[in-house]
Amino acid sequence: MSMLDLQELQLMTESSNRSPSAAAVPAPERPQDCGTFRHDLRNALAPALLCADILGSHKDKAVQRNAQTIIDALENALKLLKNSTSSR
Repeated sequence: MSMLDLQELQLMTESSNRSPSAAAVPAPERPQDCGTFRHDLRNALAPALLCADILGSHKDKAVQRNAQTIIDALENALKLLKNSTSSR
């Protein structure tokens, strides 16, 4: 990965950590909308986690490391979803 790629990734990460404006993200109108959103998001992340698990058994060590990074990120996202559900 080149330095430019790393800088772009860092900028993307920094911008995603900022809280979005209220106009950019509409608030759910009903409480069940939040639950539906979390459920749909978990369902959307599941195939990515499965593919990353498969890549984790690849013979190339670099692929294994990158797969583990993806797995860790997805599991963290799923944990955040679970915690947001239990904190309601």
